[in-house]
Amino acid sequence: MSKKESETKKSSHTLSAKVANMATTANTDDFAMMLSTEMEKQREHFKEDMSALITTSLAPIQASLANFHEMVKTLEQRVTAVETTVGANFDALFKAEKAISELQTLNAALADRIDDLENRSRRVNLRIINVPEDSEPKGDIVAFVSALLKDNMGNLFTSPPELERAHRALVQKPKNGQSPRAIIVAFLRFRDRERVLHWARQNEVVFQGHTLRFYPDLSTQLSKKRVGFKNVKAALYQKGIQFRLLYPARLRVTYGGETLIFDTPADAETFYAQKVEGTRNSPAASEHED
Repeated sequence: MSKKESETKKSSHTLSAKVANMATTANTDDFAMMLSTEMEKQREHFKEDMSALITTSLAPIQASLANFHEMVKTLEQRVTAVETTVGANFDALFKAEKAISELQTLNAALADRIDDLENRSRRVNLRIINVPEDSEPKGDIVAFVSALLKDNMGNLFTSPPELERAHRALVQKPKNGQSPRAIIVAFLRFRDRERVLHWARQNEVVFQGHTLRFYPDLSTQLSKKRVGFKNVKAALYQKGIQFRLLYPARLRVTYGGETLIFDTPADAETFYAQKVEGTRNSPAASEHED
């Protein structure tokens, strides 16, 4: 039993004793007045006791609430700090992503320009496909190719065209029965290169029983882009539809009286699937490349 409870119980016993004493010594009016006075005193004592008891009981709760408020304040400060950091990180991340995107765009543009410069540096070059291996004399392939062009292209040249250089593709020499390596030729004059390419498109060039093919000498990246049109070109060829692969990598198609140009293989394939597929085959068309 607590001290307050003991005091309250003692006060109750005292009150009972006082009431019994007043009842035996006083008349009725006096007794009522004394009883009222005593009750008022006891009520004040009871209020004080209850107030003290409540205060004592609430003290731990108030302490806990104070600790809780302090914890909440600390957490609020930490959340604010985290939000500030996250906000700063988000801004930094946004700027970094923007910078990366800009750099990627710039890098792609620079890569395209470098590839364009590489291909421009090859504009006087041609690749000759299907020349048998070891048909050229060792150490004088330039003179061999120059004579080959003059002797196998009708009256295109009255004298062997001037070449800067010529060499086989820089890959491993094929084994017997495998396709020969291409010969890469650099013409001294761009006009001669164009004349050879144009003549080869219109005529068949045969050397030692082998049909030769002539193509522009392009960079690896551009070659991959142009190869992407391979399937749709084959389909157009089977349908007898005139087309031409333009430089650097665009497909020009003449169909239904219209001339259409496609920048990507996907666009050309969509056109073929929607407009061409299902029509009756026509005589095979010729293929041209710039």
